[in-house]
Amino acid sequence: MKPLSVRDFDLLVIGETFVEFRCEGDITATDHFARSIGGADIVVAAAAARLGSLVSMVSAVARDPFHNFIREELLAQGVNIDHVVTSSGYNGIYFCTARQPAARDYLYHRPGNAAESITPVMIYNDLIENVKIVYASSELQSVGKPARHAIFKAFDCAHSNDIMVAYDPNLRLQRWTLDDAKESLWSVLPLVDVIFPSAPDESKALFGYERPLDVIGFLWDRGVSIVAVKQGANGCMVGYDGKIEEFKVPASAEAIGDVTLAGSAFNGGFLHCIARGFDPFTAAQFASSVALYKVSRGGGIAALPKNGEITLRAHGA
Repeated sequence: MKPLSVRDFDLLVIGETFVEFRCEGDITATDHFARSIGGADIVVAAAAARLGSLVSMVSAVARDPFHNFIREELLAQGVNIDHVVTSSGYNGIYFCTARQPAARDYLYHRPGNAAESITPVMIYNDLIENVKIVYASSELQSVGKPARHAIFKAFDCAHSNDIMVAYDPNLRLQRWTLDDAKESLWSVLPLVDVIFPSAPDESKALFGYERPLDVIGFLWDRGVSIVAVKQGANGCMVGYDGKIEEFKVPASAEAIGDVTLAGSAFNGGFLHCIARGFDPFTAAQFASSVALYKVSRGGGIAALPKNGEITLRAHGA
């Protein structure tokens, strides 16, 4: 296995691609949508890549009218697509609006799903051993058993080779049942080093706890080293190495423009820092700024910060 310093990629994201259609008003009444690539996993990959991380992605893009658009947009964000295969069927699309900035308003349409083509055969040792961090979320696990098995294979290979594994439980009950979400979570939890749960609703449903402090203790007891509990407008709480710190949204922060996928922007910023050797508390401080940058600007991928637009400082400096 390559030494950490000479691996080709900081981050490998295994995930699903979407085409996002965004509007400012009522989804069903508007005459204008802005189009971009989207989805939770895409935002994680793009956020880290735009900040300067070397990011590769394992995914599938269907050969439908959006095929070239998705590939070109991934490349434009700086994401390596050598392991993004072309499949039959249709790419997932969704509509979203910023008419209620403090809440998410989605309308999903998925006539076929390219992500069903993501299978364990796409995961192999050389791929995993060439990265510093492997990341996936339950969004892809919800697609079906082949995708779940692909994530498990990637996590197991990374764990066996002391490569960091990061995971977001990202509960989406419109896509699958709570029982299926819990089963998929527990199947990979023993392999996870970094986890990004949200509180209070998601953590209550998955772990039985609403308070971030309790969530951190619960996951520490199950072997997860770094727990970053996201709390939306209340900031986040991070636990690592027996220490816990809370990061509040600054009172001077600009007005919220759109919270859509802000948590994924946080994840990308956090992992960008970790890949560069910063501690989890510095990573949380920086990731909070990344998420705040996105929600204050509003919009999709283009609202994510680029390298140099946010200053990275060691926590407490």
